[in-house]
Amino acid sequence: MSGTAASGTRKEKALATRRRILAAAYDLLCEQGYAATTMVAIAERAGVAEQTVYFTFRSKPAIVTEVIHASVAGFERWTPTLDADVRQDHLGALRRAAPWFQAFEAEADPRRAIDLYFEGAIEIFQRISPLLAALNGLGIPELSATLASSEARRAEAVGFVVAALRKKGRGLRRDLKPARARDIFLTLTSTAVYNELTMGRGWSPRQAVQWLADLLADQLLA
Repeated sequence: MSGTAASGTRKEKALATRRRILAAAYDLLCEQGYAATTMVAIAERAGVAEQTVYFTFRSKPAIVTEVIHASVAGFERWTPTLDADVRQDHLGALRRAAPWFQAFEAEADPRRAIDLYFEGAIEIFQRISPLLAALNGLGIPELSATLASSEARRAEAVGFVVAALRKKGRGLRRDLKPARARDIFLTLTSTAVYNELTMGRGWSPRQAVQWLADLLADQLLA
């Protein structure tokens, strides 16, 4: 085996291990919360040595940060380079990594574009909502920066969505400023609202996102 091939194989194995650790941490965080999810428990669930977890992530807050990002992108698609791509060019990263966003941008009809947005977002809701339900409201200082950064990224992404909607069809309501449109979109697509509908009220994920799509169209579109 050539040196290049061996290096590629090592990188693939390391990425597979990283994803397995992240998936294990995600499951444990959703099942038992932050405090009970130890590095030892993550290692046992992932089937790796504890030192492998520490070597890969250094600390539990670092794992949680990456778990949040990976649960948005999808664990099978996650790679740490995505994080750097988002920091450097968030809109470009969305266009490259999210087929649903490409379809959303390409759709000329704003109402249909909202439906396309939720066709992609439903998978993200299903992954991220139970995780944030387990982490939000805990008041853990070591998680505050991570959660704030995650919400800032979401706000930035929603800004791209609202900007794209303004250019479609008749655009947004004439009395609606972009900042207010973004705030409405952020509120109605929050995990708190989604969790209330699904976990709290027993709606199916499909019922929840369809209602949210209808409501957003009513609130935003001209």
